[in-house]
Amino acid sequence: MVSGHSTFRFGVATASLGMAKCHTLESKFAALQKAGYAYAEVGFGDYVSWVRSRRPGLPPSSCPPEWKEADEPDPSDEEIWQTLYQEAPELINLAANFGLRVLALQPLNQFDGWPEGSMRAEWVRHKAERWLPLCSQLEVELLQVGANDYAEADASDEKTAEDMRWLAELGAKQNPPVKVAYEVWCFSKRVNTWEHAWKIVQLGDHPNLGLCLDVAHFPLAPSYGWDPITGDGWSDCQYNEMISRLKKVPGNKIFYLEISDVLKPVRPLGQGSPFDAWRERNRPARGDIFVWTVCGRPLPFVGKDAGRSVDNEDDIGGARVFESVQAVLSTGFKGPIIWEFFEAMSMEKDDPSIPDIYAQACVKAEMQLKTRLPGLSG
Repeated sequence: MVSGHSTFRFGVATASLGMAKCHTLESKFAALQKAGYAYAEVGFGDYVSWVRSRRPGLPPSSCPPEWKEADEPDPSDEEIWQTLYQEAPELINLAANFGLRVLALQPLNQFDGWPEGSMRAEWVRHKAERWLPLCSQLEVELLQVGANDYAEADASDEKTAEDMRWLAELGAKQNPPVKVAYEVWCFSKRVNTWEHAWKIVQLGDHPNLGLCLDVAHFPLAPSYGWDPITGDGWSDCQYNEMISRLKKVPGNKIFYLEISDVLKPVRPLGQGSPFDAWRERNRPARGDIFVWTVCGRPLPFVGKDAGRSVDNEDDIGGARVFESVQAVLSTGFKGPIIWEFFEAMSMEKDDPSIPDIYAQACVKAEMQLKTRLPGLSG
């Protein structure tokens, strides 16, 4: 159990506590309470599923299939959205019953970078006009926005920054206001390094716009991270240069930090990787980096499968998490720290013990991190 006063607010992403139908929001909150956590980042999909379990008569989403992420409603789905708003106080109460506060909602995705005047550019703004009031009613501090990973979202950096500035202003107008945290997704076709995301934030130039830094996206960045097909990349030289750049980011523009490790592609995809079967079964349109991102991100210091499948050092991870977190702290960062990790092959199993297993693994990882970085504890 995590215990003692901490200078930082540590929490866990509900998306990381199981992917099967039996992994309900209640079971995830219960696991976090048992592990001693007080904060959570809630996935929008988890929230929608929870609301539908309470309101089984809700109509299906009318969102165009090619635009829909999981079960998200279309902006025009008035009944669904009004129900999501109405249930927000109940989620706050549910979290409180488990000793939890929800800090962030994630992820508003496929929002930024659509060409000016396109139907999708207009549609995503209507979508955001639904999301931000929901965030405010959920009383979350932060909305995570993942960098658009659709190839068609090929607008200029200036247009992308304008999108993010508009969103940040919308967040600032909510009561209470909601900060917008832009996160690089290493599998994005365009904004796939934190450096590029930081450029967008700088161009956006809004006090309510900052970064969500996820250290797992560093070692899978296409320009300097591992290539999951060859296993090449992520050299000491590349890492040291990246960290030097990271230390120059103002800490107050890093709104929150997400942490997981990444397994080194010792056996790359298509060459006997443990994720080859998952890749073949799912064939994700987001590509091979996405496969590694969703399958090969264990908890740092704990290792593969919540520590249950560690046979050698390679099963622990090679993202250099300690050094990366240390670099983030050197910027003056004081925001929340969220454990967000993905091991789809374990998390998709219809095993009700998964939330507890991973919540307890978070405790082990956090204790190890705080031992190495005493500044994280008060």
